[in-house]
Amino acid sequence: MTRNPPFLALPQQLPPAGSPDRWSWLRRLRAQDDLDLEPWLEAIEGHGLVPDADLLAALAGRLDGAAASRLLAWWLAEPDADPALLNLIGRIRDRRFRALLRQALRLPGEATDARAAAGNGAIDRMAVLLPLLGHQRDPEDFQLLRQRVLAPLPLQQRRAALEGLAVGLAAWPSAPLRQTLRQLIGDLDPALAATAVDLLARLPEGLTELAGLDRDGLAPELAQRVERRLAGAGAVPAAGRSWVPPQRA
Repeated sequence: MTRNPPFLALPQQLPPAGSPDRWSWLRRLRAQDDLDLEPWLEAIEGHGLVPDADLLAALAGRLDGAAASRLLAWWLAEPDADPALLNLIGRIRDRRFRALLRQALRLPGEATDARAAAGNGAIDRMAVLLPLLGHQRDPEDFQLLRQRVLAPLPLQQRRAALEGLAVGLAAWPSAPLRQTLRQLIGDLDPALAATAVDLLARLPEGLTELAGLDRDGLAPELAQRVERRLAGAGAVPAAGRSWVPPQRA
């Protein structure tokens, strides 16, 4: 009886993209209990292996902060790296990962990774990185995200900064966050304004802020959105105030 050859979970054994054997091979890779990540990280960093999304999806469950930081450093150094890969490595909270993000986003007083900011794709890269900073949920990053969402920057970057605020919503200082969202409700971009309404409705004391808005000064669609959020929370909007129906005995 012929035995199947042992499964070697090494980069050089990975079937190429498009191979009919690749999917089943990656399933076996994902199921390995004692997988050593180091050969994979070294192959990626040494440019001997392109980390396609299906491969990173198979490895993602094994990544710790150190491994995710190495993959982020690789991504930042590659001008043509696929932005979608960051969704697979960017959810780990780690100080090294966060430091790389801050560096790439060119915070004042810190070094800039010129390769991450260079070229015509720099703005798009910033837009991809800003939500990841929100995933780190460090209160110190609130000011950066706030500055980016309120600044006269390309719309894609402002929306990305608001996404960063949204994913880390509970981590930010409450009063400045409410003030920022209230300011955004008056923004000329309907998507930013609508998202600000939704986020404000999720905050403690946010409904009070919404109820205090002058809905007559808002675009009709936005005013209706405010009223829906208030009504959905059991507050009936009336003359700029929130009114909670009395409880039945």
